Amino acid sequence: MFQLIKIKQKYNYIFEFLILICMSFISTYFAFSGHFFNISSDGVYHLGRFLNVADSFRNLNFPEVVNLTHVSTNSYPGVAINSFYPWLTGIIFIVPNLLFSNPMWALFLSFFILNIFTIISINSLLSYLTSNRLAVFTGIVIYQFNNYHFIDLYSRVAIGESIAYAFFPIVFLGIIKINRSDKFGFLLLGLSMGLLVNTHILTFLYAVFIVILFIIYLFLFDRKYLLDKLIQIIKSSIVAIFLGMYTIYNLVHMITNNHIEEPFKAIIALSPSGVFMSTINNEIGERAAQNWSMGLPVTLLVIFLGTYCLVTKSNYWKVYGSFSILFYFSLFTWIPYDLIKDSLLANVQFLGRLLIFVLISLSIGVSYLITFRKKNIKVSLIFGLNVVIIIFSLSALYNYHYNYFGPGTFHSKINSENYYGMINNTGTFADYLPKNIEKDNSNTKQNDNKKILKIVNSSPKEITYSAYSAKNVDYQIPFITYRGLNYVISSNGQKVYMSGNGKFIKVRLHRGQNKIIIKVRHNNSVYLLVVSMISFIILVIYMVFIKFKLMHEQSLIHRLT
Repeated sequence: MFQLIKIKQKYNYIFEFLILICMSFISTYFAFSGHFFNISSDGVYHLGRFLNVADSFRNLNFPEVVNLTHVSTNSYPGVAINSFYPWLTGIIFIVPNLLFSNPMWALFLSFFILNIFTIISINSLLSYLTSNRLAVFTGIVIYQFNNYHFIDLYSRVAIGESIAYAFFPIVFLGIIKINRSDKFGFLLLGLSMGLLVNTHILTFLYAVFIVILFIIYLFLFDRKYLLDKLIQIIKSSIVAIFLGMYTIYNLVHMITNNHIEEPFKAIIALSPSGVFMSTINNEIGERAAQNWSMGLPVTLLVIFLGTYCLVTKSNYWKVYGSFSILFYFSLFTWIPYDLIKDSLLANVQFLGRLLIFVLISLSIGVSYLITFRKKNIKVSLIFGLNVVIIIFSLSALYNYHYNYFGPGTFHSKINSENYYGMINNTGTFADYLPKNIEKDNSNTKQNDNKKILKIVNSSPKEITYSAYSAKNVDYQIPFITYRGLNYVISSNGQKVYMSGNGKFIKVRLHRGQNKIIIKVRHNNSVYLLVVSMISFIILVIYMVFIKFKLMHEQSLIHRLT
């Protein structure tokens, strides 16, 4: 009897795995139909920074803390993107670039893997909460196939946020396990926090806020087990610190030593009329952040679940349903957010980003509803709902893919022929520059300076300039330096060691042709990178070991019974 159960479980796992692969494939395929990808300026920026890291690994080197290659045309070589924007989880996009000579195949595989991680992540959370597979499947469909997710993933091509979206459910899983006194819950929470800090700082701060709310909840309502759960949270923090050591050090080191131009701050709330039109038209164009929508079926589901909460008895799903609708409507412009435009909330910029909380809560709420009301809900109705959600989102993706181009969209077709040219010759963002760098060094923008200076060779480790001068003169190279970093400048064979000062590098040009080579000297963060990588490998191996150990113990119990 036990053998039959084991065989049935095996086939169930295989079937679920195939479903997962199919869902990930259809989530990816339409974004690459026609042998091109509709890319935003955001996307070009991210692909450039990942390509910089891939080039380092290709040359068997650790990535530098600054970027010398694949930099936006409206920024400068030496900009510290690798320090300010975490790249470690971008390995999802970096490794395929190393494996394929065709960059589009690499890009397709990267998005395919990312979608797999997203589905596995939400599946892990929902499977822990309910054993009803239809309920879990529906929750996965809601989280994966909603228009907001596709806006993030394929319209904005905000790869950092999209990777964070994939890992975010694990934060909730870790917290729920800790709350249920699972002694290994801290590992999941620590893993998720470590992944987020290595992915997207804003989403990491969301997670920190959730953990703080959880701690407040423990103080108010669960003091009996408060100490045990606080110890779990502290242990998870230690795990996260080891995983994020490299990223945290680089960020703190650069921020404390330099005055950096901050990203713009704003509170752009959702527009009721704009969201309504986007929902009705099933659009996922990114440009109007106030119009971002979850798609018609998912939006109706939020309204239905929230309304149903008013006429039913209390249950687990009611908490999530109520939160979904209340939080969703709190993101709109009818709340006077201008009154707090200078608050910490302004770092979010677009309140549409907070739809991630609505979607994860909705996924849990619907899963619970199906579980607790399974006798009153037709299976065919739930399957039909899932099909409708998938069709709507894929239809929106298809229409966007072929039609969202032109003036004001900042979108272009990228393919294997123009891939590298577009990354190297597109103006995207001039983020993470020292303050007043262009004002203090405005002469580098003059046309006569551009004529005499030329980049003849560049790699992630060094950049070589050729400069012609009619006379001996001091000259500013448009190469960014940062306080706290050390540089080696070779000018016509003579080496000079200098510390960064937040300005461009100044060299002495001799009459005639000059050759200038600039390198950034390694700092101690490379050792922390090794620590973070080893910590991640050890953690994953340990968690797999625990998983198999628990499965073995469960099988022994089945045999004995």
